Amino acid sequence: MAFFTTRLAALLISLSVVLSAASATDLSSYLEGFKDHFRFLHSIVPKEEQAKDCQYLTEQMTAAVKQVEQFSATAVAKRLKDPPTDDCAKKALLLCEEAYKKAVEMLKKGVESVSAGDFVQAKKNSRTFINYINACDDSFGEFRNFGDWARGVGDDCLGKIVKYV
Repeated sequence: MAFFTTRLAALLISLSVVLSAASATDLSSYLEGFKDHFRFLHSIVPKEEQAKDCQYLTEQMTAAVKQVEQFSATAVAKRLKDPPTDDCAKKALLLCEEAYKKAVEMLKKGVESVSAGDFVQAKKNSRTFINYINACDDSFGEFRNFGDWARGVGDDCLGKIVKYV
């Protein structure tokens, strides 16, 4: 029993050291080395289906980039120019404008990740896109329909991406 307890303690300490090292550095770069160990998972989905999914994801993400850019340039800009908009609302709108720009960046990076076959990164990009979209929904009710649509696109893309993660 003492031998088992000692081995368990040693295992827990080793795990603690590894996790501490991982949290001290960038966790994603730490885990990057394990990616090759799980490449066999990609072979579960037929190559033809993966190619179709990649094409679909690229088309959806590219179209969403254009829609988000257009929404930001029209709806947000219109609201910023509206005279009754107070200073507090204008500051929030500027933050929304920035969030939409970052959402667009995430989708563009997602397209690059999908093209490179890096579905782990594409998943991160898609989730971050959704988070940026959520930021403006909470502040402006009239942006909610757009947010629902954008989240739907993000969720749809995530549904395809997770098959390869």
